[in-house]
Amino acid sequence: MSDKVAAAAWDECLVELAGPPAGWWYVRPVPRALQQSLGRRSIRRYLASTFVQAHRLAADVHEQVERLLGLSAGELQLRGREIRLVARECARRWRERLSAAALPTPSRPDESELVELLMNGFRSRGLVLEEPDFLEAREAFLAQLVRPLPPLPAPRLRPNTVAGWVAARQRLRPVSASTRQAWQRELRRLLVFSDVSLPGAITEGAAFRWRNHVLSSVSLATAQRRLSLIDAFYADALRSALVEHNPFASLPPLHASSLPLRPLNPELLKELDHERRSDPIYALVRWLGLRPREAAELRPIDWTCLDGNPVLCIRSGRSAQQRCLQIPEPLKPLWQQCNGPGETPLWGELPDVTPPLLARRWADGLRRHSFCNATELRQECARQWRQQGVSELVVRQLLGAARSTRMLHCPTETTQPDICT
Repeated sequence: MSDKVAAAAWDECLVELAGPPAGWWYVRPVPRALQQSLGRRSIRRYLASTFVQAHRLAADVHEQVERLLGLSAGELQLRGREIRLVARECARRWRERLSAAALPTPSRPDESELVELLMNGFRSRGLVLEEPDFLEAREAFLAQLVRPLPPLPAPRLRPNTVAGWVAARQRLRPVSASTRQAWQRELRRLLVFSDVSLPGAITEGAAFRWRNHVLSSVSLATAQRRLSLIDAFYADALRSALVEHNPFASLPPLHASSLPLRPLNPELLKELDHERRSDPIYALVRWLGLRPREAAELRPIDWTCLDGNPVLCIRSGRSAQQRCLQIPEPLKPLWQQCNGPGETPLWGELPDVTPPLLARRWADGLRRHSFCNATELRQECARQWRQQGVSELVVRQLLGAARSTRMLHCPTETTQPDICT
């Protein structure tokens, strides 16, 4: 369910009642088919006295109720590790309450109290403990009693939904609404992929599978951004005692490299070359790998000679760094046309059209009226250079991504490319 739909759904469930207590309540009618199994016709939970506070807390409650209805209808199924996680948490909470009240801690509760503790613990998290799963929850509860309490102070209320986790993270450091939506979206993706309902039920194996899935489905930069987001989220949860360990912290280091560039369609590229044969900026981007802004800022004085060879000197951004590319044979007519002593941009036809604006308009027009954009043209140029045996350092220098103090031969001819000192 999307954030927009979920917000509209819980807005309909917010009702102001006279109480007690007076204020805003979450009231959700139970479908008729589930009324007998749940033993109620509606689910009511008090939120806050003001609408602003109630609306902020409604996301967590709505997610718990949605999960409760899904489990009751058989649409969701609890995993074994989720059952053990909730049972261990119930045991810790029981021991913490006895210690806070300075009461003697018995070795274990009696059987009737144990059943009540487990049922209330699962119900408070919007979960249903089925009868076949009770023995597994009971064993996990009793096993936790013999373990020492965690050294970190436990918070008063542990969130167990995505909305609750995001709200807890928001209390640590306030962020914008778009960042909160990105957190919720990424956590939901992780839970859906791992087929679990509780964020704390993610194990190291699930984290490893999720990392491999993200790396195989999106680009390297996007994968690193999404994985770092989840890792930072679980690291904060560990520091605030929301989880016992960060499943992403123990993963082996990742030595990843970007996937090889896919070549552009040769037939479409040939047609585009024919259509743009009279476009000088296209020729410079296509065959020399220039950025559109670098091509738009070229002046006649930049088309010069060095040791009798026609070269093109490109300025890289605001810095004084320049790279000199030797003009290949197909672009020598363009060099003869543009060479001169002038110091104004060649293609500034109108006084109010600056080179950055011209480059942006040209790139937008290429993207709208062709099958590729300027970045893909530069990547195709770099791919062809690598196929001709050019080293990665030289390719980066040709594209202006690495510093170079030497004149570079543009490897667009049949001869082996090299660098002239």
